[in-house]
Amino acid sequence: MFKSLSKSTTIMFLFDFIVLSLSTFIWASIFEYTPKAIVILCITTVLTGLAVLFLKGHYKIREFNVNMKNAYLLFEGVVMTHVIPAAYLLIFASSITSTINFIAVNIITIFIILRLYRVFYHFYLFRIKREKNILILGSDHRAKVIADEIQGKKALRMRVAGFVQVNETNEEFAQDDNVLIYKDVNDLSQIIKENEIDIVVIAQATELIITAPRSVAIYKMPDFYEMVTGKYYIDEKTITELYYQFATQRSYAYDFCKRVYDIIAASIILIVTLPVTAYIAIRVKLTDGASPFFSQTRVGKNGKTFQCYKLRTMYVNDYVPKNAQMLNDGADRTIPFCKWIRKAKLDEIPQMVNILKGEMSIVGPRAEWEKFVNIYTKDLPFYECRMWVKTGWTGWAHICMQAAYSLDEERERLEYDLYYIKHRNVLWEIAILIKAVFLAVGGRHK
Repeated sequence: MFKSLSKSTTIMFLFDFIVLSLSTFIWASIFEYTPKAIVILCITTVLTGLAVLFLKGHYKIREFNVNMKNAYLLFEGVVMTHVIPAAYLLIFASSITSTINFIAVNIITIFIILRLYRVFYHFYLFRIKREKNILILGSDHRAKVIADEIQGKKALRMRVAGFVQVNETNEEFAQDDNVLIYKDVNDLSQIIKENEIDIVVIAQATELIITAPRSVAIYKMPDFYEMVTGKYYIDEKTITELYYQFATQRSYAYDFCKRVYDIIAASIILIVTLPVTAYIAIRVKLTDGASPFFSQTRVGKNGKTFQCYKLRTMYVNDYVPKNAQMLNDGADRTIPFCKWIRKAKLDEIPQMVNILKGEMSIVGPRAEWEKFVNIYTKDLPFYECRMWVKTGWTGWAHICMQAAYSLDEERERLEYDLYYIKHRNVLWEIAILIKAVFLAVGGRHK
């Protein structure tokens, strides 16, 4: 489903696998644990560690860096990795002192090695590794969009070597002094050879592509845009293609599995969070005497409205948004103890009832207010496409970007939503849910 432009993620993943397993094995052997305990420790450390590092975003090569924040997140991830191994040792295989010593040295060893590897790999990536040269066929808006995205993803190590002007239109872009434009080209092979081109991106259709050597990778601009950004490029042609795919590739098996997944996940979340939800509801009730629950009219699948349930975190009669700016300033109207509740998204737990009723799904485009839907449908082309599927408690856009407070941000959210619609499958949706819960528990949800 997802193609990759870089092997960096795979290499890093394999390196982490080796370090997690080898360090655990060596230290477990030094502490003279039984063979059975060593096997269990290695398996739990590796599986938990890789999962935690993935969920904390350490394999997002588009955003790879080695700043202090990432160092802290790496250390935090390594510590969390050892929760299960520590619990196993305390219950079945070791004294408290031995467990603390083993866990401590393993955490320190793994963190130091993984951190050093990332620092050295960052140096290799940005100082030694050769950049891939990209030639873009076209000099229109599509060409400029993909060029900007390529230049903005430094960790992918790609460089726009130039553009081939396909027709005489778009002269304004062609005259930009910062880009190299090839005009009146009849054969791509010479340009590709002289510039050591690795990838050709087709932004405008042209027969020139048949002159490109077979050794060069060739992508259509929308496909390449998806690979670089994780978003869906939106224009009339791509929306037509998406609708055709959506209408002709329906799967009853997927629909059934997704519904089962929704019911199971919503039930588990409701049961696990019941004590916390009850505590919050009682605290809110005691604050001002009003009901701790309320509902909002949201727009769901096919534009159908429904009542979306939430825990009230703002003072009574002051939670209805008047505009997007009020949403942005919402913290000022929040009941003091509820600020952490909003940050952890616990106020949205009652939406599990909407999911059980079939009005929402665990994963999908986020449900929006009817007033905003009317505005966005008018101002954003193809906005209604995100309503082809059920709205979600969380979603791809929800974990990839901050809340949208402007038209441009809403347009970006739409691109994430349509990317989800194109690629959706149950396994990916399970991963999105886990990521969302992980971000919420850590108080880092965007």
